[in-house]
Amino acid sequence: MTTPARLLDLVARFAADETKLMASASGYQETEARVEYIDPFLELLGWDMANAQGLPNNLKDVLREESQEGDGGRPDYTFRIASAKKFFVEAKKPSIDITTNKTAAFQARSYGYTVGLPVSILTNFRTLRIYDSRLEPKSTDDADVGLLDSISYAELPARFNDLVARFGRTAVANGSIDSFYGSTTDGTLAVSAKFLARINGWRVRLANELHGRYPGLTVNELSDLAQKVVNRIIFLRMCEDRGIEVRETLRKVAGKRSVIELRTFFKKLDDRYNTGLFDVAEDRLQDQYELNATLFHDFVEEVYSPASPYNFAVLDADFLGQVYEHFLARRLELLDDGSICLVQKPAYEDREIVTTPQPLVEEVIQRAFDARFAAAPVSTFEELCAVRVLDVAIGSGRFLLHALDKLANTAISLLLTGNPKDKRIYKASANEFRLRFEAKRQLLEKCLFGIDVDFNAVEVAKFSLMVKLLEDETAETLPAEKRILPDLNGNVVWGNTVVGTDFVGPPAAREETAPIDWEDEGLPSEFDVVIGNPPYVTTDDMRTANRREFDYYKAKYTSCHKQFDKYFVFIERALRALAPAGTVGLLVPNKWLTIESASKLRKLMADKMAVREVLDFGNESLFAGKSAYVCILILQPGVAEFCYRNIHKQAEFELDPAGKGYVQPGAVLSALGESAWVLPGTLEEHTVLSMLYASGRKLGDLVEIKNGVQTSKNSVFVISNYTDTGRTVLFQKEGAQWELEKALTRPYVADSGQVKSFGEIQADSLVVFPYAVGPSGTPQVMAPAYLEKNFPLGWAYLRHYRATLEKRDVSPPPPAGVFYAFGRHQSLETVFTRPKIIYSVNQTGDKYAFDTVGVAVASGGTAGEVMVLNPRDGYSLEFVMGLLNQRVIEYFLRKRGSPFRGGYYSRGSAVLADVPVPALDLAGNAAHAAAHSAIVQDVRDIMALKASLARATGRAVIQLQRRLHAAVTSLEQRFDALWGFTGQVELIRLPGE
Repeated sequence: MTTPARLLDLVARFAADETKLMASASGYQETEARVEYIDPFLELLGWDMANAQGLPNNLKDVLREESQEGDGGRPDYTFRIASAKKFFVEAKKPSIDITTNKTAAFQARSYGYTVGLPVSILTNFRTLRIYDSRLEPKSTDDADVGLLDSISYAELPARFNDLVARFGRTAVANGSIDSFYGSTTDGTLAVSAKFLARINGWRVRLANELHGRYPGLTVNELSDLAQKVVNRIIFLRMCEDRGIEVRETLRKVAGKRSVIELRTFFKKLDDRYNTGLFDVAEDRLQDQYELNATLFHDFVEEVYSPASPYNFAVLDADFLGQVYEHFLARRLELLDDGSICLVQKPAYEDREIVTTPQPLVEEVIQRAFDARFAAAPVSTFEELCAVRVLDVAIGSGRFLLHALDKLANTAISLLLTGNPKDKRIYKASANEFRLRFEAKRQLLEKCLFGIDVDFNAVEVAKFSLMVKLLEDETAETLPAEKRILPDLNGNVVWGNTVVGTDFVGPPAAREETAPIDWEDEGLPSEFDVVIGNPPYVTTDDMRTANRREFDYYKAKYTSCHKQFDKYFVFIERALRALAPAGTVGLLVPNKWLTIESASKLRKLMADKMAVREVLDFGNESLFAGKSAYVCILILQPGVAEFCYRNIHKQAEFELDPAGKGYVQPGAVLSALGESAWVLPGTLEEHTVLSMLYASGRKLGDLVEIKNGVQTSKNSVFVISNYTDTGRTVLFQKEGAQWELEKALTRPYVADSGQVKSFGEIQADSLVVFPYAVGPSGTPQVMAPAYLEKNFPLGWAYLRHYRATLEKRDVSPPPPAGVFYAFGRHQSLETVFTRPKIIYSVNQTGDKYAFDTVGVAVASGGTAGEVMVLNPRDGYSLEFVMGLLNQRVIEYFLRKRGSPFRGGYYSRGSAVLADVPVPALDLAGNAAHAAAHSAIVQDVRDIMALKASLARATGRAVIQLQRRLHAAVTSLEQRFDALWGFTGQVELIRLPGE
């Protein structure tokens, strides 16, 4: 890229005036430096510095701090993509030598460190310094600590292309920050985790101290009081760093170590804010139990320099929400020794705790509200205040935080259109208007509601909403009167969203389940927008956690079918809660589109013509450290058409979050009903799928598709390393030497790595098979007496592991004393059939192998291997092998199956059964028969060539590779001809590519 002439001009102008600009007596201020030099330079990197697009504050790529002098609490510039912060820039006037100024360096680093960003920039235009902001800053650090790069203004033209590649708007959207600087550094911990560890430490210390003085307090009471103390400290520090409260006010009061002083201070704050945080008199826990003022002082000192590296001005409500999502996963517990510690809450045990990425939250809100306003427009602020919004699983409140942003932005647009001089809005900068505090408060009180079964979550959500209401406010913009914040007790309710008061059970069960009647709680009878990220909980986990609640779901919700997930119930309940023209916007797993257990849910949505948009993220793992594959689901009953968009890469979404995808008539889903919804995301995909379906045949109608065996204890039944003596096999298990009869075993494949397309599979292990063919011709488990008499070695081996085997879940239950039956009776009659195709459930399209030996394979859950055998109507297994290895079929299977970690896609027996097959009349159509024979020959050629390649060396490898390529191309062309493809397949993109 050629260096822009404008940059050369900036550098030349600065060089000409450098002496004057650097003089401390010149009077040249930061404001002027930003306008004349820094803003133009950042604009050259592709950023919209002046908000020329006129975007609302929460959607702008660049957030500017308009109070531009001094070391104020907020960063001068926040650079974002899809509302997600990417880096900060702190500006100073040229007369400040930022190469030596410790305060400026600490300030820039603390911004980035506080919210966990990899880098921050400090500049006065004369010098641009890039800091590693993952290193914990200290106020005593030298200005060079954490420095990654320092660039003088004279070097900017030579370094411009490099800076564009790192910090240019397009580059940042494509992940340049992480690419160049990484997201973590050895020896560092994510700031949110450190911050969480600090406040969790307070919870434990405070609870132990109170318990020592007031042993009669319950753990729940201790937890509630500790949470309020934590919230008070964070709330006040944020108010101080934002300029709402005088700096170090909290520190000065806490430093007196006086309970009386603290109570007086809290009373004053309660009069001012009315948050409930400081209402000592109305809260029995705070009124009757004295807070240890010395301990409180210790906590407070931890949030000020030098002990604290955080800048609380950039700790916004969304960041706090992410921290509190982890906070909510743990509860206090009293141990036998009388001490109190933190443990996982039962609802979170054995699960990864992750936060919902902010861009996903915002996109759910944007699409849900856009759909509602398109169906039922609002034209005045008063009409907007009548819109009712519900978060069905509020958690820390992050969805409602962004809902408030959306409502505020809508209000600004309405008021500007009606009367640009309306006193409920004010002009914050050249292209930015904001809603005044009183109007924001009105929207919060009248429009936003939430429910959660976790009491602490309800408290956190209310706290987060209060913090959100104060964002962008200063002491000057807030009203002078008392009790400025609203009472949200009627807005955010504690209870079970999906269980009503008709729940039947003993008092303990009702307390655990927390059923509520929405009307009794004062919630609106219906809602215009229902949003959230409901819990994802499997059938087994629901049944184990609370059987009565699980049975209630099955009795009250039609979507509960087979192995249903809890989010099905929330979707159904959300639909019931809608007002006319109402919209549901949820973030849920994308498996519901195709899995069998979601068939009733699909029918429910299809019958209501409810699906408006599906934004499917496929196998993109958007939740840090967790394999959760999700979609944004927008529902609005009665819509005539719907949009489906398949996001292949997260960067695509960040560059174009508003894209709708492929639009189709709603009647398409009505026709599909309960069937799996394999939906095209483009016109090209629609064309390909239509041509595939035109064949009119499914693979499941032409072959048998069987799961492998399931022993439920492979560590006992499978023998991987053994010596064959002819009549017996010798092997070791857990350090012991064993021998058993070879006739009691069968060939088995333990290593899925053997399963390769067009390859022949060989047994690598044995499986102990205590079954014999019965009179009906099907395997029957051997009776204990028969097994002991005919296979005494095998009997001794199995009896040794009896205790282990009896712990399994065996279905159907075996006869008494038969502790060695396989966990499931499936496929015993077919597993040793030959020939057959064996394929791996989780793969990317290259694991379909031939079995000519008759080996056993295992299946379980969503893993293992599946068998294809006994083709009908003249089709051969070679034809099926060729079919399954076609790119277009892999496209179909990835759409029809489910994504898994590592880029794999599952394709169980039900998925494979739906594979479209060219309809051939092999008995009556000579052309069809010839095409089939040619395909069979191509497959045999490919198999032979692959086998030869495995043994080849030197130039023979090149020759065989050429022949193999020709055979594969020939096979592809033959299938294309059968389907009628003439290049359409090349235009589609496989999910995951």
